[in-house]
Amino acid sequence: MVKKVYRNKGSKDNIVISIAGAHGVGKSTIYQLLKKKLAHDFKFKFFPERYVKIPPFPFGSSNKQIAFRSEIHFLQQLTKRNQSVMNYDERYNGRIIVLDRTPTCILVYSKSLNLKEKDYKLILDMYNSVNWREDYVIYLSAKPETILKRIRQRGSLEKIRKEWNEYEKEYLLKILSYYNQFLLSKKEKDKVLILDTDINTPEQVIQEVESIISNLTNYSFQKRVKHPGQTDLLKFLK
Repeated sequence: MVKKVYRNKGSKDNIVISIAGAHGVGKSTIYQLLKKKLAHDFKFKFFPERYVKIPPFPFGSSNKQIAFRSEIHFLQQLTKRNQSVMNYDERYNGRIIVLDRTPTCILVYSKSLNLKEKDYKLILDMYNSVNWREDYVIYLSAKPETILKRIRQRGSLEKIRKEWNEYEKEYLLKILSYYNQFLLSKKEKDKVLILDTDINTPEQVIQEVESIISNLTNYSFQKRVKHPGQTDLLKFLK
C-alpha cells in the first residue's frame, strides 16, 4: 500500500481523534454531546460514522451473507468518510478532527460475525488498501453487564436492536475480545487511550474526553469563548 506523505502545513498540523467502543457503551452519545457543545468552535470538525442513516443491511446479522454485505457497506461508508477527512486535512491547519468510531471496528465486527474466511480476507484486503487518517483513539470501555444494561435502557428501535443482535451477550463478548486484539494490541497501544465509563455519567465522560483532548493538543476548554447561540451541555443532558 502506498502511504501518502502529508505536507507541512505551517505551524501546526491537524490532529484526528476517533471515539471508539462496542455498541451500547455510549460512544455515539458522547460523540453527539461533544459535537453539540463545540458546534460553534471553528477549531473542531466532526465526522459521523456513516452518511446513510438507515443502512440497507442489518448490522450484526447471524446470516453470514447479510453480515458480509453489511460490513462491506460499512467499510464503504468509512472509506468515503476517510476521503472527506483527508480533503479537509489538506485545506485547514491546526484543527482538531473528531470521528465517531474508528476504522478498526470493521475488523472487529467482521471477525465477531464469523464470516467465511474468504469474505473476511476480502474485507481485510480492502481495509488495508486505505490510508486511514487517524492519530489517536479514545476507547470507551465498560463491563459487559453495564453495556447490556445501557442497551436495554435505550428503549427505542427495539426491533432493530434485535435484528442487530445487540442484546446477545456472547456476541458482545466476542466484540470486546476482538477490540482487545486489534485495537489494544502492542502495535496500536501508543495511540489508544482507554476511558472507563462504567460508573460515570455522560457529563463526567465528556469531561474526561475533554481532558484527554487537552493533553493531546494543548487546547484549553476553560479558555474557550462560547458562541452566543451555543447549546449549554447541562441543559442538553436534562
